[in-house]
Amino acid sequence: MTIENYTIADYLFDRIAEAGATEVFGVPGDYNLLFLDNILASDKLRWVGNTNELNAGYAADGYARERGFAAMVTTFGVGELSAINATAGSYAEYAPVLHITGAPKMKLQDKKLVLHHSLGNGIFDNFAKMAESVSVAQAIITPENAASQIDYVITQIVKKQRPGYISLPADVAQMPIYPPSKKLDLQRDNHTSQQALDEFKQALIQFIDGKETMLLADIMVKYLGLKNALNELIEDTSIPYATLSWGKSLLNEQSERWAGVYYASVSDPVVKDAVENSECLIMVGVTFTDTTSSGFSQEIEASRTINISEEESSIGDKVFAPISMKDALQVLHEVLTSGIKVVPKPLQGSIETYQQQADDDDALLQQDLWHIVADNLTENSLVFAEQGTSYNGMGPIPLPKGVTFHGQPLWGSIGYTLPASLGAGIASADKRSILLIGDGSSLLTIQDIAIMLREKLNPVILLINNSGYTIERAIHGEEEIYNDIPNIDWQLIPKAFGATDDNCLILKAKTAGELKSAIAQAKETTDKMVFIEVFTGVMDIPPVLAKQAALF
Repeated sequence: MTIENYTIADYLFDRIAEAGATEVFGVPGDYNLLFLDNILASDKLRWVGNTNELNAGYAADGYARERGFAAMVTTFGVGELSAINATAGSYAEYAPVLHITGAPKMKLQDKKLVLHHSLGNGIFDNFAKMAESVSVAQAIITPENAASQIDYVITQIVKKQRPGYISLPADVAQMPIYPPSKKLDLQRDNHTSQQALDEFKQALIQFIDGKETMLLADIMVKYLGLKNALNELIEDTSIPYATLSWGKSLLNEQSERWAGVYYASVSDPVVKDAVENSECLIMVGVTFTDTTSSGFSQEIEASRTINISEEESSIGDKVFAPISMKDALQVLHEVLTSGIKVVPKPLQGSIETYQQQADDDDALLQQDLWHIVADNLTENSLVFAEQGTSYNGMGPIPLPKGVTFHGQPLWGSIGYTLPASLGAGIASADKRSILLIGDGSSLLTIQDIAIMLREKLNPVILLINNSGYTIERAIHGEEEIYNDIPNIDWQLIPKAFGATDDNCLILKAKTAGELKSAIAQAKETTDKMVFIEVFTGVMDIPPVLAKQAALF
């Protein structure tokens, strides 16, 4: 392609493709329309339009969690601010999303004209400033800085696994530029000090030798691309292990050495003892949040911990830095397999086989619901569990090996999982999305069912109809009107957004038997969406959530 017909927009979208995306999410607007044509003309990218900008942001987040990079396009002001909640969630939970906003022409901005979608004050960088707090890199593209700033923002997104922001004025997008002459450097920076690493290794040998040892992992391991490295360490050793709910499905939950999901004070006794009473607790990528630690109720003595984080490691109160998590894990692996005496922490009991609480013909109970779902998951299932009853219901239940579990326990924006499962389903077409979402959350983002149908995806959607915001009722206001939602005929909703007999199977389940039958039909129906409305009691709450709600 020659300079005569290669533009700054072409450069941007070529770099997006190079970073790993093959789709771009978003909503058209008059400030971005011209460079949306560049996406349509690209042989590397495909446009996926969403029903609104917030859903586009959630979809990009889900896509990024699976693919490692995502991009979305919105329009200036009204569009980008609609998406900023999703971007904030991506920032909090380490989803590498590039947010591109189409801005007014630079020549019009320079004149400080009163333009639509602006605040009417002649200032055009105020929305970019709003993005600073929820992105690791930002740029307002000009003809002079286009190549350097596009490259900078994208590389920072990939290296830091957090969102970035680009404002692209409509006229600048169409200006000529030469294509890039070399590939982006997308490798994470490694600032490990060899001296710190050597001293850390020696300290590990002295600390671990002869102690009863347990490992606790969390989601940062995945964000840093080290899931395989951690699993190799687990396979080559005999120590038991657990995760926080944020790190669920990071490790094999079917092993005899799987202690469970650690919820601090409300944990199952087996995992609580293993984590809190081991002589040596190895923590890898662990971040305690109020939701994953049941209100910071963990009882873990720092003096008996090895803590491996993104850029430093510690043993007791001694810190070794800088050490990347990748290098620290490698050294830990070497030490654990070096011949020193590693004593696995004995698990006090085993995870009991669950016995269904209600008969198949009786009203469905939450306790039974989540076990029935877990029992029917297959390898390569991509589970998105909405924050609330779904996330807390599935959290403690061991999942089959090969299942990927996604939630949003830190940001916790209701409605997130529906469009996120859409994005993830597009990113990983070889996996089937299983969406677990409540009726209250669904009201926020249900429109993107239309996009799932248009994209010919085959998710299984279990919409939990329990007449309102059950997690909020559990915390406060059990019978108050603010925890009620409008009465919705959910059986009609898929049809309203384009469902037909050819692309969607619509079912309902009020008993355990009906749920098993519906899921069996879903497993046989692999070529289209399956929408199952699942009925549970208004105040039927998963045990972990009930305990956490009491604490909160």
